[in-house]
Amino acid sequence: MSIRLRLAVVFAIAAATVFALGSALFVTTLSSGLLGTVDSELGTELARAGTFAANPAGPGGGGTAVARPLPGEFIVQLVDSAGTVRNASHDAGTAPLLSKSLLDRARTQRIALTVTIDGDPSRVVAAPFAGHAGWIAVASVTLDGYAKTLGDVYRELWAAGAVFVAVAGAGAYVLARAALSPVERLRRAAADLSARDDHVVLEVPATRDEVAALATTMNELLARLHAALARQRTFVADASHELRTPFAVLRAELELAGRPGRTRGELERAIAGAAEETARLNRLTDDLLALARSDDGELTLRRSPTDVGAILRRSAQVAALPAAACGVELRVDAPDGLAPDGLVASVDADRVRQAVDNLVDNAVRHAPRGTEVVLRARSAPAGDGVVVEVADAGPGFPPEFLPHAFERFRRPDTSRARSGGGAGLGLAIVQAIAAAHGGDATARNAPAGGAVVSLVLPAGDRAPAARAARLAPAGP
Repeated sequence: MSIRLRLAVVFAIAAATVFALGSALFVTTLSSGLLGTVDSELGTELARAGTFAANPAGPGGGGTAVARPLPGEFIVQLVDSAGTVRNASHDAGTAPLLSKSLLDRARTQRIALTVTIDGDPSRVVAAPFAGHAGWIAVASVTLDGYAKTLGDVYRELWAAGAVFVAVAGAGAYVLARAALSPVERLRRAAADLSARDDHVVLEVPATRDEVAALATTMNELLARLHAALARQRTFVADASHELRTPFAVLRAELELAGRPGRTRGELERAIAGAAEETARLNRLTDDLLALARSDDGELTLRRSPTDVGAILRRSAQVAALPAAACGVELRVDAPDGLAPDGLVASVDADRVRQAVDNLVDNAVRHAPRGTEVVLRARSAPAGDGVVVEVADAGPGFPPEFLPHAFERFRRPDTSRARSGGGAGLGLAIVQAIAAAHGGDATARNAPAGGAVVSLVLPAGDRAPAARAARLAPAGP
């Protein structure tokens, strides 16, 4: 059942309920008013009860034993203390209109009630008769007119109620349809959108109501979905490009090695080149797997109290030979974990080492010969974590690159040559590791020149909260 139909049915039921309650109140008020009018007329007849002395109904009075008055005709009886009808109007009969118990009540107070007389509902009013102790004046009239009036009212109310409920339901359906028509248009427009329509948005009504707010929210959702789709396409394209190059080189090396007449030295060089490309492929697939796990919040961490300074010194030791080949000196500025001011944090040492190695590799490649790369660690300003920095004295980051430094496959230059560096995943891995620890990574240029990348690691385990509030990768 559609929303329009449900609203119409509910509104019709509500209208029927309200109309029924109103009708019941009206009928009750009308009935009370009609009976009040009848009681007032019967009271007038009671005042005339003494005039019926000329029509005795007692023993020997010759009164009519069986009475059936005409509809609307008032009948009056005077009943003595013994319960005998002493005087009565025409067709009042000789039998009292009320039972003995009711007559006893009427001797002390005026009563008004509805009884059945000869099979017809009648209204009876009885009261003590002045001037005769124990006598009672009784007046009665049939309620045919009252019943006819109420019957007419009931029929008219049924007819009016049916029309009212039908009109209310139809009106509710029309109003609901008019109110929901913008939503239906939005639905059709959303259904017509194509996954390749990156710039198509829904029309926002100028009504400034809930429908306009819904359209605005859906457009924001579409923008996020398009951005995510664009990032996915870019990621797949860049990953394919990065994987294609080492595979092509590996294939060429193997083909050359397989040609007849190759010398031992040529074979060794071919095998060394193939091994280098295989290592590159292994690093690239590991990085892609780590990023995929980070996106799913499944980047595994094995936390333990770790000397952060020791991680920096180990990274510097491993990178010493490549740095020396590039004419770059590595310097570690971090306290020993055994010292009073040592930096010990609950982190995954292997993951943090992976992030630091990426930063050192980037810094060594871009640092000019004769300069130094500084690996620095210090307590966070708030005292609740550790900040690791890797700074070089190179040209720094281009200003337009800084907002996109941690995006995947982003590099300061657009070249994809192997001589220009890695695949552009190093800083993305650093950001993913920081986020998995509940921290963050930032990149900036030092005032004196050179690039500085900071890795903020909280002292406690904030990984669950970080996964819940993980930032989506920035759009291209």
